[in-house]
Amino acid sequence: MKALITFGCSWTLGIGSWYDGEDKILSHREYKNYTNKAHKELKYKNSYREILTARHDYENVNFATGGSSNMRQFRYAEEYFNTDDYKKYDEVLVLWGLTSTARMDLWSTHKNIDGKYETYHLSSHSRRTDGRNKIVKILREEHYNHDAEVKRLSTQIQHWDRYFESIGVKNYWYDTFNHHNYEYNSPNMIMGDKNPRDLMSNLCIGQGMKLQGDNYHFSTWFQDNDRIKFLVNKKLVNPHSLHPNKQASLLLADMIDKFIL
Repeated sequence: MKALITFGCSWTLGIGSWYDGEDKILSHREYKNYTNKAHKELKYKNSYREILTARHDYENVNFATGGSSNMRQFRYAEEYFNTDDYKKYDEVLVLWGLTSTARMDLWSTHKNIDGKYETYHLSSHSRRTDGRNKIVKILREEHYNHDAEVKRLSTQIQHWDRYFESIGVKNYWYDTFNHHNYEYNSPNMIMGDKNPRDLMSNLCIGQGMKLQGDNYHFSTWFQDNDRIKFLVNKKLVNPHSLHPNKQASLLLADMIDKFIL
């Protein structure tokens, strides 16, 4: 029995992957209603992790979550690989989608989240409507630096590369929707020798877009750069949450599949 263990954010999870770009455009209310009320087995059925799982006869052990931070995924990996659960599989492959650096996990005692870690999205497009938007502003202005976060990611990637090698587990990384210039050159980085290497940029390039530099994409449901606007026009992401749809998910699965086997 083989396991594909996936870490990442909403792109890896497959939020919105049910959306068919060839169908009529749903209103925002229709999209939200379907996303919130759809049967669980339908929500992520076209995600690229599920396509790869079915294509290669894996069992998917998924730790990707919507809106996740890199901090959350490293915490999940520490918790899972401190157990022996992975040892029940004959073969294990870890696929890890690195997300926006502008996300931070903090323990919360807020009445709706008490006793859990909460991810704070630090972009200026944060959708906070309660008093915690003040916390976001303080974190963004006083406790966040993109370059420092990328340097930290480099250290963590190197650590996990060495760890997985020591336990005989294959692992692959990919930048999800932004290219990061890591100090450590991982041999397990998908499209590691390309610039840009991230999935979103290469999806755009594959559709004919000529990239000439672009803003950082924070993935907070805003069209905050030219690449995401291009993918909306190409009907490869849904126009509401801006996640890869059915057609894009297949293209992304094919893109990843060239490297992982």
